[in-house]
Amino acid sequence: MGSNAEVEKLYLMIEKLLDKNARQVFQTLFEEGEELTEIDIAERTGLKLNAIRRALNLLAEQGLVVYRRQKHLEKNRLIFYWKINYEALPAIIEARKRAALDKLKTLLSKEEATMYYVCPNDGTRYTFEEALEHEFTCPRCGSMLVPDQDRELRIQLLRQYIAMLEAELNESNTR
Repeated sequence: MGSNAEVEKLYLMIEKLLDKNARQVFQTLFEEGEELTEIDIAERTGLKLNAIRRALNLLAEQGLVVYRRQKHLEKNRLIFYWKINYEALPAIIEARKRAALDKLKTLLSKEEATMYYVCPNDGTRYTFEEALEHEFTCPRCGSMLVPDQDRELRIQLLRQYIAMLEAELNESNTR
């Protein structure tokens, strides 16, 4: 991983994809840079063991962390040593970006192809067909529906996000 901004983006992605505990556990593993047990993670984060185990399992399901187990000779039980799956990390990040890009392109296509009307009171959007069906009145409050004034801005923002993601994907493919 490169800059602090890239690392922060990764932490944010994990928090949005999973939750805050998963972010905190991942961040601890990343910053320590070595294998840690659940107890080690608990000491560093202050999280309860159940929350740590749940977070580790969520992270493992996504392929972000891996573990090795070793039998503890004195206690006669298995100890799990967790670490970040650095080998798979770039591919996982790229796959998430590609999935987001596909969703954004679908949203853009729908936004460009559909005329929306909005309730001025609560902002609920209706397609032209839905507005026509309700005689251009809001089915919730009875207000007159108006054409969506933010449509062009929404389209512009979607195009910007798409361009940004495409640039990031192209940049990572040229490395």
